Amino acid sequence: MHAKEDVVLVVEDEEEARTSLVELIKLEGMKVLGFENGKVALDYLRMSDELPCLIVMDIRMPVMDGRQLRKVLLEDPKLSDIPIIVVTALDPAAARGLSATRVFRKPVDIDALVQVVRENC
Repeated sequence: MHAKEDVVLVVEDEEEARTSLVELIKLEGMKVLGFENGKVALDYLRMSDELPCLIVMDIRMPVMDGRQLRKVLLEDPKLSDIPIIVVTALDPAAARGLSATRVFRKPVDIDALVQVVRENC
């Protein structure tokens, strides 16, 4: 894998929320890829030659949820250093143990999210 590039992955099963996050981050001039669950995001990461600078993800998703995705990422030396931001409708305490850079509760504070994206990318 090569060094991190200015690509952000958004992993969110709710299409409207995913689209909104993707468009918001694109406005910051970054490349953004959206995925509907952890499995398709993980498949992309394993096939890609480039690592993203950040992953923005939900916790509750079908197929592979955020907890499962984060567990696999942390166990893979090539993927374990990718920072993650959790965006969830759950209580922020639900993100404990995920080693998240930041946890946002929906609805997201857009300015704060953009700031964290800028800091990591």
